[in-house]
Amino acid sequence: MSFNPIHSFWKIVTVVLFVLLPCSSRADLTLQGPSGFFQVPSHTTIKPKQVELGFHSRRFFIPGTKKSEYLTNMAFGFSPIRDFELGVQKAIDSRRGNTDFDPDPTFNFKVRLPSMGVGEFSESAMGIVLDANPNNYHTLYFTLGGFGVGWNFGGNPGSGVANYGAYDRGRKRPKDVSLLVGTEYPPSQPGERGYRSHYIVDYNGDVFSIGWRYKSHRGFWMDAAVQSESSYTDFYDYLPVIVGFGAIF
Repeated sequence: MSFNPIHSFWKIVTVVLFVLLPCSSRADLTLQGPSGFFQVPSHTTIKPKQVELGFHSRRFFIPGTKKSEYLTNMAFGFSPIRDFELGVQKAIDSRRGNTDFDPDPTFNFKVRLPSMGVGEFSESAMGIVLDANPNNYHTLYFTLGGFGVGWNFGGNPGSGVANYGAYDRGRKRPKDVSLLVGTEYPPSQPGERGYRSHYIVDYNGDVFSIGWRYKSHRGFWMDAAVQSESSYTDFYDYLPVIVGFGAIF
């Protein structure tokens, strides 16, 4: 097995931050739509009767070429009742021509479960991300505090992708189970006001993200992150930087 110093560095940094930083999260939208960190859903849900919009953009090389394009994820989330949220996410691919189609939307649902005690690790939630593309895989996930697990199901080997977990090149399909981990520092405080910076680390079973989110109590946020290489390079060969912004109503 070859030694990859860059991948090892990401692992060391992530483990150190997970040990030193308390696990916390806020109901800001991820790339895939559910509330959470950059790519990992958290145990929190959007506040009741609240609407959120999120936009994230990444640059990528078209596989087999040096030509770059952009993929922009637009997410919408809503909480009709306490401890429940639903949403939809749509990706826009800048390389698509007039006769091509963008990636199909995903739909997500998340419910916050009853507390099992006091503290972050007593808080849990479960949810599902459903992909409208019949070739792609859906994900059912459970998260406790900042840690969770996702299960990919459905889809077609050889042509389908998943939102969480790594791609198994031997089986030509996403791996069935993925580890989901996320943390934020400093922890969000109920009723906090003003403009504050928060630093986020997460791992979606395939990609590590380390970044910054700047949020106002007025209902606006923006973020930026550096990400490790994805195993989905045959589909999208992403560059390491992702930027985004969102609004809460």
